[in-house]
Amino acid sequence: MPNHTRPDTPRFAPLRRSARVALLLCLAIAGCGGSGSAMAPPPPPPPTTVAFNDAQALWLTQAVIAWPGASSGHTFRLYTSAAANLAVKSDGTVTGADASFDLGAPSGLGSLAASYPQLSGNIALGVPATATTQLRTLLKTQLVVVELSAAQVLRATQLQLQGVLDDSYAAAAAGQALGLSFAADATPTFRLWAPTAVKVQIGVGGVLHDMALDAASGVWRYTGSAASTNASYYSYAVQVYARTDGNAIRTYTVTDPYAVTLNADASGGPPQQAMVADLGSAALKPAGWDAAPLALQLDPEDIVLYELHLRDFSINDPSVTLANRGKYLAFTEGASAGMTHLKRLAAAGLSHVHLLPVFDIASVDEGSCTTPAIPAVTNPADKGPEIIQSTTRDTDCFNWGYDPKHYGAPDGSYSSNAGDGAVRVREFRSMVQSLHQAGLSLVMDVVYNHMASNYLDQVVPGYYYRLDNAGNITHTSCCTDAAPEFLMVERLMTDTLRTWVTQYRVDGFRFDIMAAIPKAVMLRAKTAVDAAAGPARKIYFYGEGWTGAQNFVASTQANMAGTGLGTFNDRIRDAIRGGGPFDGGAALVGNQGFIDGECWDPNAQPAGSATCADLQLRQGWIRRSLAGGLQGYVLAGVSGAADTSYFGQSVGYAGQPRDLINYASSHDGETLYDISQYKHPAATSAADRARSQVVALGTLLVGQGIPFIHAGDELLRSKAFDRNSYNSGDWFNRIDWSGTSNYINLMGLPQATDNSANWAVMTPILMSANIVPTATTIAATRDAVLDLLRVRRSTSMFRLHTPAEVAACVQFPDAISQVNGLIVMQIGGAGAACGDGAYRSIVVLINAGKAAQTYAIPALTGHALVLHPAQAAGADAIAKSSSYAAATGAFSVPARTIAVFVEP
Repeated sequence: MPNHTRPDTPRFAPLRRSARVALLLCLAIAGCGGSGSAMAPPPPPPPTTVAFNDAQALWLTQAVIAWPGASSGHTFRLYTSAAANLAVKSDGTVTGADASFDLGAPSGLGSLAASYPQLSGNIALGVPATATTQLRTLLKTQLVVVELSAAQVLRATQLQLQGVLDDSYAAAAAGQALGLSFAADATPTFRLWAPTAVKVQIGVGGVLHDMALDAASGVWRYTGSAASTNASYYSYAVQVYARTDGNAIRTYTVTDPYAVTLNADASGGPPQQAMVADLGSAALKPAGWDAAPLALQLDPEDIVLYELHLRDFSINDPSVTLANRGKYLAFTEGASAGMTHLKRLAAAGLSHVHLLPVFDIASVDEGSCTTPAIPAVTNPADKGPEIIQSTTRDTDCFNWGYDPKHYGAPDGSYSSNAGDGAVRVREFRSMVQSLHQAGLSLVMDVVYNHMASNYLDQVVPGYYYRLDNAGNITHTSCCTDAAPEFLMVERLMTDTLRTWVTQYRVDGFRFDIMAAIPKAVMLRAKTAVDAAAGPARKIYFYGEGWTGAQNFVASTQANMAGTGLGTFNDRIRDAIRGGGPFDGGAALVGNQGFIDGECWDPNAQPAGSATCADLQLRQGWIRRSLAGGLQGYVLAGVSGAADTSYFGQSVGYAGQPRDLINYASSHDGETLYDISQYKHPAATSAADRARSQVVALGTLLVGQGIPFIHAGDELLRSKAFDRNSYNSGDWFNRIDWSGTSNYINLMGLPQATDNSANWAVMTPILMSANIVPTATTIAATRDAVLDLLRVRRSTSMFRLHTPAEVAACVQFPDAISQVNGLIVMQIGGAGAACGDGAYRSIVVLINAGKAAQTYAIPALTGHALVLHPAQAAGADAIAKSSSYAAATGAFSVPARTIAVFVEP
């Protein structure tokens, strides 16, 4: 709208000239009063309204409110308004209040300071008994604390309530099942924890019912009849004071945080609802579910992990029925190329398939997503696919899924009928059943650190999400940060984990950004899940332990040492590949690593650190990682070594081998093959590049700790250098299980948002014929990795359980005098009991270099070592040419080869 006033309606009528003159004269003599007297002083301005839209004070316990800053003798009052009509004036006048309470003389936080270290500069205000006796009523109202000095308002702010809600309700709520439960006669009871709500109703089967509140627990309850609710869908109408939504009483329609399944979440369709579904009913089970055996139960050290996106598994597999591609049911087609490949891996030693998020997510429209058609490309640097994908990325059916909506329900986009909540449950269970029958356990990737949909803030405003100092919800990347440091958020996490374990027979969990979750919460969750699973089952927890600033003891790498909960080891990743995950431009090429030529085969763009000393530093990181990444592990004969520090952190941080996940790539960043193509010298052949990939994956497989393989790495998987393919669609994320191609030169340039800055670097590489493997090369890579999987499975000497075993049994005779591009590891041979003792001694030679290498261990002169049977009878003809000379104790290993020798 134009910013002007219509000429026929002036805002102010002009003064007559005579009036203007009189006014000027009056002002000039500083008096406009009558009878010649001096002008009376103007009245004081009216008091201004004080804003209180933020929430800087924290109500920690029933008796204590934390106030930011010192008091300087000021007074404090708490005001409440059930109608949310509070207004605060600068002169201390407060209107709209139902009641107010003097908060007494400020004091220190005392013992609460340990629980709230971020509040070290705060003071404590005491809540009087007259307020605490009616606390449950007060918490449903608008609450404002006012700081005054001589009746003048200095500050007014609302309150963050997470602490007092835990203090007041969590213990009583712990005794009640939340969500939906069923009596023996199939009568359903619905329970919603919403202690600040004024009223809650449930809409089920098209009928609205009032729910009853249990005041002690804050749980609202409604019991229906089996006949009226069977297979119906339901939602809640929550009437609640919403500080961040206009400081008003609002009514929100929300789904159940404990929903076990739902109807479709479709753009433009009706609101999504939870289903009245009894997970114990026969209607929600596939045939044979009750009698199906569990997966093989393994100690964590015996695990080999395989990270896979559910849609990637089958969307590109023509051997899967068209209707099942990209769906749960693809795993039930045992003769498909994908399942054939997984079974082959399982037979060799793979134990666990780790699926990227398969709980209900926000990013994929379950009811109307479509997959764009992308024409084949002939130019590896074609931008056509990227342009198509960029316009369809938010409407297609692909996303990694790190944006949760409902933690305890399967996602509908992977089911054959997203609109029927029963279907996704049956089909998810069918997937689990098929994987177990194939000899594979299932790990779910879970994301309790954040949430894409903010509906939980409509159930209990200001509780479920992490708040900053002003009471605003904090965000990380896509989503709002969840706050599992508070008891009912922790409970939601633990309860849904138990559901996946008991109702779906999931065998483990990988926690996204695990360092955003308190260590104590992770340990309690593990204890609770183990108890629910029962003594016959072994559930493994692991996650991202990257360091991050938190107000609690976080689940970081160092903090999780000795807990048995695994964290990803970035030391071995960076040493194997070179550089770091955030390299760009020239650093992508210059930062070579162990497998791709640092020192021993420098490329055309050496980085400042690309020296032989730098390589040997990183070889030290690999050795320590192969020894389980243990704190205090001593490399024999090496003292004061520089390789004990990783950018200021200890290289060895684990307390026991099961704490460590050794990996070289994952869904994050470029695939292992792609990142390596930046670094290999241009003249390196495709066959040699492939053998370097085997060295990388094999290094993980022969080490103590738990190996982790990104799906398709054993097939030289490429995403055309896409470093963040979370929303890049099926085109850039596909896998060819037949091994015909890795598509590296058939996709075009990857999406611009995360990759355009590197297009100029990757384009000449994409145009090179040397990066394109043949089907024969891909098959050879796969088969060499299968041989090394069999090596690992053959003896628990590669899977030791304790730091003492590792210290006694694992040595690196080459650590004192390093050879560039070579690592030599010996297991056993010192008279110690090493694992199952299948061999007197094992010697592993990891030769990343481009030439054969020989290394002698004089102490083994005269011993009878032979190539491991899995390699001697394996598919890798080059590895078979490795040799050992008993007369000299010398081992010879070809270029780009891992050779494992054993002494029976």
